[in-house]
Amino acid sequence: MLNEHVVISTFRSAPDTSSVATAEPAIAIYDLHTLSQIAVFKRSTAAQNCLAITDSHLFAAQCDKAVVNVYSREKGNLETTVPFKEKFTVLEAGGKEIVAGGTEDGRLMLWETATGRYISTQQAHLQRVTSIVFDCSSNFVITGSADSNVCVWSIPSLLDIRTGDRSPLYILNRHTREITALATGRAAAGGPSDILLTASRDQSVAAWDFHTGTHLRTYIFSSIPTCLAIDPVDRVFYAGLEDGGIQCVDFFNPTGGVDDTASNQLFATEFREIPVTLPGNRWFASGIEGGITALDVVFEGNYVVSGNENGDVCVWDVATGHMFRSLIKFKARIASLRILPPIGFMSVHPEISEQKHQQTNISKPRYDAIVSSSVADLCGYTASTVLLAPPLPGVVTSPLTSTPLSLSSSFSPENDLRTLQQQADEMAAYRPALVSKHKTEALEAELKVLYEQYDRLATLHNMTWEGIVKETLE
Repeated sequence: MLNEHVVISTFRSAPDTSSVATAEPAIAIYDLHTLSQIAVFKRSTAAQNCLAITDSHLFAAQCDKAVVNVYSREKGNLETTVPFKEKFTVLEAGGKEIVAGGTEDGRLMLWETATGRYISTQQAHLQRVTSIVFDCSSNFVITGSADSNVCVWSIPSLLDIRTGDRSPLYILNRHTREITALATGRAAAGGPSDILLTASRDQSVAAWDFHTGTHLRTYIFSSIPTCLAIDPVDRVFYAGLEDGGIQCVDFFNPTGGVDDTASNQLFATEFREIPVTLPGNRWFASGIEGGITALDVVFEGNYVVSGNENGDVCVWDVATGHMFRSLIKFKARIASLRILPPIGFMSVHPEISEQKHQQTNISKPRYDAIVSSSVADLCGYTASTVLLAPPLPGVVTSPLTSTPLSLSSSFSPENDLRTLQQQADEMAAYRPALVSKHKTEALEAELKVLYEQYDRLATLHNMTWEGIVKETLE
């Protein structure tokens, strides 16, 4: 028998010191079959979409301070608290032990929990990040923002220290209002393509092929979609609405046969620019009120679990569209709801253990690694504290830029110094009388590169020196 657990986190916008609120868990794990409580985690104030889950830990970004609480799933306790430079507006975890966070100023943060490596992107969004999702392979991370744009990022590119590229692969900009939710298909389960769904407060959900940035379809709802969930085999998707309803949309027959023009396959190119206006057949339950805030689908795809702003957690039957049972009633808003992978599959090869390697220790972010002379860089080289060589004769340096050095720089001081000296020697060998116009342009380009390398070395030297002085004084 398969066991499926659901992780639920609650959030109170205003402090509640009542005895009922104090006794109620902030994060809890329930068994969907027995309705029993498996684990309880307290001392958390995680807001909407600020709970990230891995095989071994829970990460809860606190709404009142720049801190992430790390809970051990095995021990069932608060393992550590990790301070950050700024608060996260959304938090999500993917495979490969990576946690992604979005900030108020529109930046994406990646944290490798096994090594402590910490990466920050540029401000690709103009406003706060509202939603983050990983694809099923954890090679891509997608961010949605209050500025109505969606960015698709390549994780290998973000983690590659050789390039230093921190720009998104694609910017999807068909929406006109704030992005409320994102969801990706499960191509590994046999889906036809890499589907991405983006929901917005403009009452629409857009479907994309995020590998190419191609827009597939747009679905128009009668209410604002606030959360999304996709069927395990990419057949339908479910949208939780602000008016308290849930709508099921078939990718290949979205209108249920009402409009034959719109009833076509998701990837039919001739209908991509024609929005689909969905009928009003939504799921409601008597006595259950409040906008839907979280949604997920069980492994077999026959039930949907929802949470709303009044604290109701309900299980819905997909075949009938009726509420199957009420799982639990909280006294606070449901901020996050996630169904964990099922437990209990029989091993195909009994001689091979089905136990996965689980991370036992969490390494805190080490974004000061390049500053401190005693800390090795997590990607293969050590930040050197060798002083810069004296200025080369005849080379006029440009003023140092005030832009802080990126931790993802793809250079080392020794390599740049060797390159600097080599190019300076080549320049000294040139004879101005024999230099052609083409050669002059090439020299000017090389000189510009020399200026940039020298500026970077000088900036690194200043940062390293400040780190040494700080450590000495402490």
